[in-house]
Amino acid sequence: MKDRQRFSERLKSYLFYGSIRKAEYDQVHMPVAKANHKALTYWSVLVSLFWIYCLVMSLKAPDYTMCRPAYLTALGVCIFSFLCSRFVVSRLPDTLAVFKFIFRLSLLGSGIGIAVCQWNVRSLTLFAVAIISPSIFVDSTLSSLLVHCSALVIYILAGRNVIAPDIYTWGLGNYILFSVFGLLIGNAINKERFERYVFAESEKKLAEIQRRYAYYDRMTGLKNRRAYEEKLLELEKDPPSEYCIIMADINGLKAANDSIGHHAGDELITGASECLAAAFEGVDTIYRIGGDEYCVIMTGPEEKARQCLERLGELILHWKGRCNDHLYLSTGIASSRDHSGTEAITAEADKMMYENKKNFYMSTGRDRRKDVRPGKKE
Repeated sequence: MKDRQRFSERLKSYLFYGSIRKAEYDQVHMPVAKANHKALTYWSVLVSLFWIYCLVMSLKAPDYTMCRPAYLTALGVCIFSFLCSRFVVSRLPDTLAVFKFIFRLSLLGSGIGIAVCQWNVRSLTLFAVAIISPSIFVDSTLSSLLVHCSALVIYILAGRNVIAPDIYTWGLGNYILFSVFGLLIGNAINKERFERYVFAESEKKLAEIQRRYAYYDRMTGLKNRRAYEEKLLELEKDPPSEYCIIMADINGLKAANDSIGHHAGDELITGASECLAAAFEGVDTIYRIGGDEYCVIMTGPEEKARQCLERLGELILHWKGRCNDHLYLSTGIASSRDHSGTEAITAEADKMMYENKKNFYMSTGRDRRKDVRPGKKE
């Protein structure tokens, strides 16, 4: 039973997903579709030039005169495929599969047309295309199989009463044989292509994760100090017309760590981060710049930033954790309207934040010294 199931899964993977896993196939479906769209455009142009060359050659070489109808029909389909790739597929991406099928079938149909019109001159064209066709696009084996089966039906119907019986039988057998070779070769090539796309997508994801770790704080999901320092440099070089810097600091973090445990301190850090993110919703420049220190850089007037601070105050007032009943956050704000340069604005926001922190400890009667860590401002 298990062997049957495994065989069924392998066959399904072979036919539908380029011999890779479905999850991987789904992962690279979009980039593969973009690559196939480009391939349809480029191959349409390239093959059109080939048919034009064949037409010119048929004018000078009498042996190829009878092939002209096949050349003209093939050229028309190639031009049609090119126009569809430029003007239809770009607007309706789901039509790519249809035009891809038509283009590939036209290649095999052209070979059949040449074989029917003048089998003694160009019958091998059909066999060559039968091998090349499955490798033109990054595609599933089933798609290639459908094209070849459709071409086989056309060959049987078109050639049965036109080509001599012995040549027809020989051609039919050879076409089936070369189609099988083409499908096997095409599947091997496409499997390698799909694997390259999967690898490329994995590389992109890895690069994104590395970038995120480089600029984001793992614990809170906010941007980190490195991102904050780069943002300050960016503001110095190209400042907006008006912006505000808000500094924030958790009150009582060390006391929570010492009296309850570091899990309580972590809860205060994540709680403060969530409240800041909710209060400054839509602002992507929120930074955790220290253990319990945060900064928000907000473009726009100070009045708008103060409205966000009011929301922050309400969120903090109603916040409650599992280990901590309260969250206290001191904030300070400064605007580019009143100060020049990021250093001056940051210094003023920092000063205001520490004034609020001082007032908090005075009004609550807490011992501030128990909540000051080595190297932190008094």
